Amino acid sequence: MSFQKTSQKNHQNPNKKIHMALPTETLTSILGAGVTTIFGIFKAFRFVREGERGVKVQFGKVLRDANNQPKIIEPGFVFLIPFMQVIASHHVRQQSYRFPEQHITLKDGLIYRIGGMVIFKVDDVYKALFEIENIDHSIDDLCMAAIRDELQKLNHEDLNDLDKVSKSLLERVMARASEWGIKILQFSLPECAPTPETANLLNAALGVKLRLEALKTGLEAHKLSLTTVDPNFAAVLVGIPLTATITSSSQRPGHVEQASQPAEHTE
Repeated sequence: MSFQKTSQKNHQNPNKKIHMALPTETLTSILGAGVTTIFGIFKAFRFVREGERGVKVQFGKVLRDANNQPKIIEPGFVFLIPFMQVIASHHVRQQSYRFPEQHITLKDGLIYRIGGMVIFKVDDVYKALFEIENIDHSIDDLCMAAIRDELQKLNHEDLNDLDKVSKSLLERVMARASEWGIKILQFSLPECAPTPETANLLNAALGVKLRLEALKTGLEAHKLSLTTVDPNFAAVLVGIPLTATITSSSQRPGHVEQASQPAEHTE
């Protein structure tokens, strides 16, 4: 009987499985390893967008080819060694930048309102990433300084040929910009006009010049010259008020001497 009871106990539940509980530390380690693996796989694949170029940086140094030139990464997927390599990229599309308006005093003392615009693109992504800290601010400072320095050497007549001035500005900034990996495509001055005070001076000077030319033409037609015309009459024709001419002529030495002589009394 005892033997039969023992056999029944041993075969009472033959399908019963024995579960062994894993320690909490083991589960945590397995979970951490899985998360690290997934994260590493995710970090191993990066991509460079269309319109951008990049370089691989490993332990803070840019990877180079056999000629010691930086390896430029083209758009597409890139494989990186996790936790060792990263990718640094910058767009190489054309972009325009308009400078704020500034007042510049020209060589002849006239003041003009000048506003510039430049079109540029990144030509060397390595220099753009590592040779200069902020491209936009650097381009702003470079071009505004070039405008100020170049225009202070010019007279207002030189601004009639803005194409020539723009070409000179372009040549001035291209060399420095190339050191930063930037190619300047166009430099123009869309805003170039005198201040209201300067405009009044220019209009007054132009009016006098036109009247003087008309006076010369009229005198030549009558075979006369400015030396044979009364100065007061010529000044009025040019546009100087008559009172001003009388005042200036009365201050001449001849008039002063005549005024100082006593008047003769006639009986």
